[in-house]
Amino acid sequence: MSYSKTLLVLGGGGAAGAYEIGVLRYIVEKNIKIDGVYGVSAGALNGAGFVMGRLDEIEELWTSMKKEDIFDFDPFNHAPNLKPFILDPTPLYTFLKGYISEEEILKSPIDYGILTFNLDKFKVVFLKKEDMKEHMVDYIFASASYPLFGAIEIDGKKYTDGGVFSNVYPALLAEKYGYDRMIAVFPVINSPADLVFKIMLDMKKSENMVIITPSGNVPSPMNFSPEDAKRLIKMGYMDAKRNLKNW
Repeated sequence: MSYSKTLLVLGGGGAAGAYEIGVLRYIVEKNIKIDGVYGVSAGALNGAGFVMGRLDEIEELWTSMKKEDIFDFDPFNHAPNLKPFILDPTPLYTFLKGYISEEEILKSPIDYGILTFNLDKFKVVFLKKEDMKEHMVDYIFASASYPLFGAIEIDGKKYTDGGVFSNVYPALLAEKYGYDRMIAVFPVINSPADLVFKIMLDMKKSENMVIITPSGNVPSPMNFSPEDAKRLIKMGYMDAKRNLKNW
């Protein structure tokens, strides 16, 4: 009998991304084995924390996060690899530089991948961790950067938030990369592409696939607040408990 491989997919949603922390808490608590994590936008950040085994740190980030911790409105004070933008995401970039360890992610036995969007070619780009060597922080930043942050330049190419294309798409890559079980967490499903891909997933749904979505209201993408984060984390935990009880 072949060994089953489980993929965890974490979608985006800005401030709604705190919801995923509750799901991750349940997965860790129940010792559910995860072989790979693919993330988009906020899911790329949460996935990195999971792969590095730093769930406490990422939860602390979410429960203390305010808008000013993520961006400010000074268009002249920005990190050197950023192009002009409407909002200045330097606070987020500074946090990621201190938080993300490329070495830890590369050494982890857990597969890791992110979705971003190439603005030069106007197409979605999926990258595995081995594709991001020496630029891990920048690619995660690109995947998690809200479009109003503008373009993030890496090796002369411009990227932006993978959620611009879809928060659901990485779930369709499970079979391609050898996964036969999947837990997919989508805090937000609202773009036309998301709706189409969700229908495609539903057509494939089986006992080896669990899709977890919020049972209650989620905040708008830019509405970061500790109170909402704590509520979402609790909701994510309870939703995971209900959906994964037979996993």
